[in-house]
Amino acid sequence: MKILIVDDERGARQLLKRMLSEILSDRSETGLVLFEANSLKKAVSQINEFQPDIVLLDIEMPEHSGLEIVDFFEDKTIDFQLIFTTAYSEYAIEAFKLNAIDYLLKPIDFNELENAIEKARTKSINGLEYKIEELKQTFLELKSSKIALDIPHGLMFVAPDDIIALVADGMYTTVYLNDKSKTLIAKPIKYFIDRLAHYKFFYKPHRSYYVNLKFLKSFSKKDGNTLTLENGMTIPLARDKKDDFLYIINEVF
Repeated sequence: MKILIVDDERGARQLLKRMLSEILSDRSETGLVLFEANSLKKAVSQINEFQPDIVLLDIEMPEHSGLEIVDFFEDKTIDFQLIFTTAYSEYAIEAFKLNAIDYLLKPIDFNELENAIEKARTKSINGLEYKIEELKQTFLELKSSKIALDIPHGLMFVAPDDIIALVADGMYTTVYLNDKSKTLIAKPIKYFIDRLAHYKFFYKPHRSYYVNLKFLKSFSKKDGNTLTLENGMTIPLARDKKDDFLYIINEVF
């Protein structure tokens, strides 16, 4: 059996090689060959040269996403089994489930890898190109209805309606979500203000805050004017923003 591992991180490739060697070492078949590539272009070259049976392909890589693999096989039939590896959030995982594409969520679990390999050994390849194109379309739809947050090892897709507030912290921003979680993102608050500008319920009451007025609980004129959100956060309202805020409240509500 020939397996190609595609990941731009050397450590991730080495870990998969060790796990695969252990999983397949006690199988009756002989001749396990493991190849590796650190980019999609190199992977395509390896596929054409060595014709692997299974390809383990990371999605988020420099230059080309793993989802672009079908673009390199427009005139050829994909005749190998494909398993995506991903550090994406639950929103992206739902896309995989909807399109019946095999995936492994990082950090990769040994038993899940073993099950995926066993499944790949027995399933049909028919329709793989179509399934990948459908998956790409699902990702595009996700991006049109959600914004992507850069988190360690991947992206998290969040619907604007689920964002309660964004708080600046230098060149970082803390995103507070409706599920009571919060995430520190390595982007300045201006990035989010630009992305969310066309959502009329988002408002900047202070230079360090950007809030979703759908979660506004109360406005107090005490202690220098403050907004209280449904998650209990207290947000200062800048002195020169008071008249503007009251006007917006009258218009929106």
